[in-house]
Amino acid sequence: MTDKNSTYSAPILYKAFAVLEEVAQNQSELGISDISRRLGISKSTIYGITNALTELGALRQHHETKKFRLGPALLQLGTQVLDGMDLKSIAKPLMDNLGKEFRETVFMGTFSEKGIIIVEKVESPQDLKITAPTGTRIPIFAGATSKVFLAHAPKQQVERLLAEKPLPKYTDTTITHLDRYQEELELVKNQGYATDFEEYIQGVNAICVPVFDNWNTVIAALWMVGFTNSFNRDKAGLAVKAAIRAAAEIKSRLKGSQ
Repeated sequence: MTDKNSTYSAPILYKAFAVLEEVAQNQSELGISDISRRLGISKSTIYGITNALTELGALRQHHETKKFRLGPALLQLGTQVLDGMDLKSIAKPLMDNLGKEFRETVFMGTFSEKGIIIVEKVESPQDLKITAPTGTRIPIFAGATSKVFLAHAPKQQVERLLAEKPLPKYTDTTITHLDRYQEELELVKNQGYATDFEEYIQGVNAICVPVFDNWNTVIAALWMVGFTNSFNRDKAGLAVKAAIRAAAEIKSRLKGSQ
């Protein structure tokens, strides 16, 4: 725990970390007034800190209550967070089951503004398959996986990322129009999954679902990838349902491990 009486050369960093600690230590969400009162820091300072942390994804703000909880960006600070939550060990057998049922490659990854990071995988048993090593970074706007993370990311963060550079065109079916992409993100959030039919790689289809924690924060994504001749739209539709069930089971088992 941070010593509130310590003196630092960069006091705003200390205060920002104190805010994260305070939010983390409380089961209920906290508002600006709550945090200000608990830490003895002015509301104007807390307002600035929480805005910055929300934009970075370290905090998430409820759109109605305006109260805060921890955000998914904290999971990208190191693999120790994942290990501490037993996320990979819990997800692996469920990913194995998906791989056996559909005979396609299954990945799990986490979000970073530098790209989606693959943290676990189960390779297809087929001779011709899609694969990538753990640690691989997928481009920020590439395919179904990016749609899932961005659909659940803070609005300010998404707007900033979309404003930084044009949407890349990977194939003829890639969504490159900003309005259309934002509509797609809204659809993904509402329906609970994303699809990618040759949008990132020609001849390759993918589906992706979010993995939530007990506070309904997206902590990872689960996705399946295959060539169009074996992983067609009908099979992808069945895979979506199975992946949603697997993600729900991961959430349930995470709760039991805490």
